[in-house]
Amino acid sequence: MIKHVTGVRQLLPTLLCFGLVYSSCEPAVRLSGSWVQRDVLPTRYSKVFVMSLGKDLSKRRLGEDHIRAELLRRGIVAVTSLDEFGPDFSRTDSGVMRQVLLDRQFDGVVTIRVLGINERDRWIPTAGIYGPSGYYHGFYGYYYRFGGYYYEPGYVVTDVEVLLESNFYRTSTGELLWTGQSRAFYRDPTPAMAGRYAKNIVDDMIGKGVLATSN
Repeated sequence: MIKHVTGVRQLLPTLLCFGLVYSSCEPAVRLSGSWVQRDVLPTRYSKVFVMSLGKDLSKRRLGEDHIRAELLRRGIVAVTSLDEFGPDFSRTDSGVMRQVLLDRQFDGVVTIRVLGINERDRWIPTAGIYGPSGYYHGFYGYYYRFGGYYYEPGYVVTDVEVLLESNFYRTSTGELLWTGQSRAFYRDPTPAMAGRYAKNIVDDMIGKGVLATSN
């Protein structure tokens, strides 16, 4: 009896995952849409500048490092803003910034930023009553049938949706060549999420003919 109830309880998260249509069982981050400039040609960029916009230094580092690593994996040289300028780098005039990047031989720029964070409370109803089944008669039969049952109360969960924007620019002209929006379902990113996010956007830029690679 105990083994049966334990087995059901262990299976419950899997059943809920298949039964719910909400994002809790979706990938932690996904690319929801992208745009590419018309007539853009695949280009082998010699050095790409990767910049995350935001105040949280650890999240900036996480995002920049994974995008840099993904570009390097595709044979594209990339450098993060934190490595190039340090954490105290302040925004400057766009014309000055353009010249700084050109002087340092960057011909492409990737930027990432958070567009917004949406939160919504959702009630998860009771999972029901679980336990052995079978014929019962009188108290002892009733005790046998329901003694192993348990009640799983409902609870409230908070769904979090973080909207992310990523852009790719040509340094010489400042021209926007590609932009993508992603949705993440956790406020605090993990290395695995950052890696998937980076792979999603680099795959899309290659697939849409923005970036040419050596592998």
